[in-house]
Parts: sequence; C-alpha cells; structure tokens
Amino acid sequence: MSSTVSSGGGRTTREEYKKQKELEEARKAGNAPAEVDEDGKTINPHIPQYISQAPWYLNKEKPSLKHQKAFASKETGYYDNDWYERGAKAGPAATKFRKGACQNCGAMTHTAKFCCERPRKLGAKWSGKNIAQDEVSKDLNLDFDGKRDRWNGYNPDTYSKVIEKHDKLDAERRKIRKEEGVKEGDKELMDMLSEEEEEENDDEEFVKPTRRNSTETNSRTRPSRSGPIRPSRHNNTR
Repeated sequence: MSSTVSSGGGRTTREEYKKQKELEEARKAGNAPAEVDEDGKTINPHIPQYISQAPWYLNKEKPSLKHQKAFASKETGYYDNDWYERGAKAGPAATKFRKGACQNCGAMTHTAKFCCERPRKLGAKWSGKNIAQDEVSKDLNLDFDGKRDRWNGYNPDTYSKVIEKHDKLDAERRKIRKEEGVKEGDKELMDMLSEEEEEENDDEEFVKPTRRNSTETNSRTRPSRSGPIRPSRHNNTR
C-alpha cells in the first residue's frame, strides 16, 4: 500500500490522505467547521498549503500561523521602544583603575579606541587619577522600524531652546535697529519697528491658551466670536 508524507513529518496512507483532502474541500465549501489553532483562532481554509504548513524544524504538532508572523511582536513586549540615555552616568567613579577599562579615562563601558574624552598626556591606566564615571549602557533589541527610525531617541522638548535662541537674536537685532533709527532720526524705520512689535503682541494674545469651550467659531468664516482676527501686513493680498 502506497503512503505519502504528512505535514508533521509522519507518513499517512492513501485513504487518510483522501479523507484529509475531502475535509479541506468541505471546509472551503463551508460544510465543515474551520480549523482552529493553538490560541483558539480559526484558520481560513482558503489559505494555500505552502503558507499554512509550518517548516519541519519548528516541530509544530498543532496547526498554527505563528510561523508567518514575527517571532517577537510588540504585543509580547519583546522589542524595546526605549532609547539610550544620553550623557547619563552610572553611579560614582572608581578610585582605582580596573582591568579592561579605558586606558585614557578609566571607564569600563568603552575602550580607548572609542573614548570621547580628549587624549590625556598620562592616561588613567598609568596615573590612576581622575577616573571617569561609567556611562549608562543599554542593550536594545529594536525591531525593523526601530533600527531605521532616524528620529528614534529625539526629544522634541529640546527644540524650545532653539526657539528661545532665535527669539533672543530677533530681540537684540530689533534693539540695535531701533538705536540706529534714533541716532539717524529715521522716522520710517521707527514706525516699522513699532508696527512689528504691535503685531507680535497681538499674536501672543491670540495664541494664549484658553479654556476648551471658551471660544465659539463660525463654520463658514472661522473667526472667533471673542474678536475678529486682525490681518497682518505681511499677509496682504495683492
């Protein structure tokens, strides 16, 4: 009697193979209940065998489609969504040089080749002084997107410093221009600077945080009922 190899690696007879095919056809027609995996979820009977059949080295005794998904998913928490702590130090510095530490600064978390401190005239290995603290290091297990995310680890709060820097530069530039206008007696320049200051004050008042339901807007014109929006001289249409 001839036999065939089953998906589990064992051999089945011709009658068993025929029954299995009939059951598959019945499931596709909806005359038999669908197959259930390990988690109790139904498997679509129209999925081809080369997709539903697990490789032999996984030793799958029960039907499942887990081999078609990532072995570590975000639901299980296997992948890390964290990032390195920039500049964080791990505890106090050592008092003696330790074997395997950086010969330049004395930290254990890197070698002299990757040391970011300036090269010392006499390294910590030979001087035994000013040993640097160990950096906080993490072994992150990132997924496909995490490895290729160019903004991973970026803190958007740091951009406020850039805004403050440009605001200070604009205020200083305006102050210098105002002093020059006073010295030269340029009335047009003084008027332009005063208009810019008024516009900035209006913008600050408009952007002030208000209560969630304090303002009402018209769906057609979109202006606030608390007051019309003043047109800026920079946005005048020709």
